[in-house]
Amino acid sequence: MQRKRLAIFQEADDKRHDDDMFVDLTIYDVSAGLLREFGEKIVHSSYPSGVNEAIKDLLRKAIMDQESKRIEAHLLAT
Repeated sequence: MQRKRLAIFQEADDKRHDDDMFVDLTIYDVSAGLLREFGEKIVHSSYPSGVNEAIKDLLRKAIMDQESKRIEAHLLAT
């Protein structure tokens, strides 16, 4: 199986860092119904390359949301 680089180490312009690492991810306790619904409603319509890209996008979005909240809090504090 070919491993892919974690997208969270990508810069906006898609440059790679020398310290990228490869990981395998196992997710436990996800119901088949939830996974099926995610596949039907999200993956099938928006991610022709599959679940991996959808999950990477969720990770990126969560990181960007946290960064936006941090910046907003900093701006409000000044």
